Amino acid sequence: MGLTGKETIVVYETGFGMRAARVGWMLEYAGAPKVSLLEGGFRAWRKSHLPIENKPVKPDQKIFRLRPVPRLLATADEIRTSRSSLILDVRSEGEFTGNEGRDCDKRRGRIPHARWLEWTYFLQDGKRFKTRSEMARDLKEKGLSKNRLVITYCHRGARAAAAYYALRSIGYGTVKNYIGSWHEWSARKNLPVER
Repeated sequence: MGLTGKETIVVYETGFGMRAARVGWMLEYAGAPKVSLLEGGFRAWRKSHLPIENKPVKPDQKIFRLRPVPRLLATADEIRTSRSSLILDVRSEGEFTGNEGRDCDKRRGRIPHARWLEWTYFLQDGKRFKTRSEMARDLKEKGLSKNRLVITYCHRGARAAAAYYALRSIGYGTVKNYIGSWHEWSARKNLPVER
């Protein structure tokens, strides 16, 4: 892809969504320190009449040295033993309560003591993040604190990555993504489940 990991990387998809956030988070975790999401995605870019290209890009081959950043990644074992972090489930309400699930999940429910805040809560009209002041005010009302480690999770880490970026954009400095998320947690029989 022509990346060294030292350049500024802007990730986008057609609209604004969780897949771009997951790719952005994975690049950051791999060691790229300057990763951003394009607010509103490609649709917003076009709507702003900014230049576009229609030809294939053939980047020069470069070396991207993987330098994993462990402070961005939460693991199941860390969540299980942590008493001070806030676990934030950003799946749908049905997934959180255990009334809904995916066929690939071994069990339904949530990680014990997790709080629920669906990832779409951070979005305005499903097109972009709410303003920073709106998010900050609403999160304060919900009891989230910038002084506490927040670990986001969903089903496989994409919606959690969007919540991760939303929290980081308003000054939550200690946020981690549990990329294994419910898919991993539900499969490990030694991990407790709440419904």
